[in-house]
Amino acid sequence: DTHVPVDPLTLASGDITHQLYRWQEEHSQTPSVRGSIRNAHNRRRSFSAVASDTEWDVSYTPEQIRAPGGFRRQFLQERATRQGREANILTSNFVDFIALYGHFAGGEYPSDEDDDEATSEVLERGVQQQQQQARAAARDIKATATPRKAFFLLVKAFVGTGVLVLPRAFYNGGLTFSAILMSGIAWYALHCMVLLSDVYQKVGGSYGDLALKLYGRPLKYCVMVSIVLAQLGFCCAYVIFVATNMQDLWNSLTHCKHQISTETWILMQLVVYVPLAFVRRIKRFASLSVVGTFFIMVGLAYLFFYDFWLIATHGPADVVHFNPSKFPLLVGTAAFSYEGISLVIPIVESMERKDKFNGVLTASLVVCAGLFVCIGLFSYLALGDSVEAVVLLNLPSGYAATQAVQLLYSLAIIMSVPLQLFPAIRIIESGIFTRSGKGNPVVKWQKNLFRSLLVVFIAMVAIFGAEELDNFIAIVGASACLPLSFLYPVMLHYRALATTWWARTKDLVLVGIALFGLVYVTYISVETWGTSSPPLDRCATP
Repeated sequence: DTHVPVDPLTLASGDITHQLYRWQEEHSQTPSVRGSIRNAHNRRRSFSAVASDTEWDVSYTPEQIRAPGGFRRQFLQERATRQGREANILTSNFVDFIALYGHFAGGEYPSDEDDDEATSEVLERGVQQQQQQARAAARDIKATATPRKAFFLLVKAFVGTGVLVLPRAFYNGGLTFSAILMSGIAWYALHCMVLLSDVYQKVGGSYGDLALKLYGRPLKYCVMVSIVLAQLGFCCAYVIFVATNMQDLWNSLTHCKHQISTETWILMQLVVYVPLAFVRRIKRFASLSVVGTFFIMVGLAYLFFYDFWLIATHGPADVVHFNPSKFPLLVGTAAFSYEGISLVIPIVESMERKDKFNGVLTASLVVCAGLFVCIGLFSYLALGDSVEAVVLLNLPSGYAATQAVQLLYSLAIIMSVPLQLFPAIRIIESGIFTRSGKGNPVVKWQKNLFRSLLVVFIAMVAIFGAEELDNFIAIVGASACLPLSFLYPVMLHYRALATTWWARTKDLVLVGIALFGLVYVTYISVETWGTSSPPLDRCATP
């Protein structure tokens, strides 16, 4: 009976259990028992717990735990089980939702401070297969979101600060034409989002993954570039909005005694945005998002009140029903407003009854389209051709309520900029940097320098477009938002699900419309650059 000696220190936890094994062998009753113990599997006697994870009733696999947000999802699931209820994985907070289910468009872009240290190892080794397995594991986790919460999250995704440029967009398009076109574009956006949802449920993966699987790397790069351009465009527009609004508020408070230029107001915002750009975890913006949402609601309520009061006391202003020279700008602004398509995949992923998503999406788009049309229609009807690109400038100056709304809305926009910038930074960094900054100060500060330069670049672009905000928004909407919302989803559906002659024909027609709109609206926006009246200056001498 030969025995092959094994060094116990090479066994799992051998340095801890070696003395236990020796004590047990020395105190065994018979030599036979001592021999059997010597040849037994490590930890046979000293470890009496269960032998596998299945006996622990662990519902999450190691791959699911390693997925970004895996520990948090497991904790929510187990806490709900102990309390005798179903887990509600869809969070009530918009930022927590993004942090839990992955960032915009359903993709995962690792950060220096992700919960799992395996992320840095994946980055340093460049193993894309492990990233794909982590994303797949995250998608396998049981989703328990109700239609009601999905509805409110979709509304939050669509109703942003872009609504305040819609009155000017209605001026550019004309009252009747704008109302009809905004409703038609809402249906177009709804149809494309349903197509994207259908493709996701069949193929699986993030927005970029769908493009990669169906068309290869070129379309995936197009999707990623469009997402980055859209997010950076939102940031530039928001910076312009804050600068224009704060300049007007400052002049009102100081009675034009200490004037500060728009360019200076833009540069002053760098003091806030550069430090916030260093934040690695989006969950740290959660409180800012909640406060910003409340401020936006207050501002919209005050705007509606002022519009109704102005129409009731002064009657409707002189309006045009169709503006043939500038109506394409309305298309770009509409694409800018319907900016929520990047959250379609994460929300579908979170729903327990995915077959109800189309109904929830339809209801949310109807509500949002109605809100957009009402804001643009009533503000243009109340203000006429004097409507400003930032409609808050049309509110009566000198009133405490107006000043409070301007301040609160500006704070809401300032709180929104880091959220818009966050996914763009993560996508760009994942393509530029191959190493993680976690535990490596040199790489971390290289990323901080990159983030600082990116914020400065946004400020420079904002200075360039400050005098032409409506044209700038139209360019961003046509060149970045329009492909994301209206072009790529149809292309993906054509390759994955269009099996009938009618479906293929319809998809090709929609692709043609999207391409034409992209080129034509961008051309008109550039062609009419510089023809708009400058923003309202209350300090200008007559």
